[in-house]
Amino acid sequence: MRPITLDFDPQGRRILSCVCGTIEIARASDWQEFRVEAIDYELAVVSCENCARHTRLGRLAAIPEPPQSIW
Repeated sequence: MRPITLDFDPQGRRILSCVCGTIEIARASDWQEFRVEAIDYELAVVSCENCARHTRLGRLAAIPEPPQSIW
């Protein structure tokens, strides 16, 4: 299990959460509780400012496409 995970809500906002309980939601790269250091286009090291845990996460800048209507 990774100490920090990245999820997306239905509106396309990114949600970073840490096992220490720190959670932050953002649409842009304006993180307050996490430090994000890009390694390359696809990979970044993300650190929790609260507990100093860190992990590598991919596609941090990607925003998923909205669900397509079936109508």
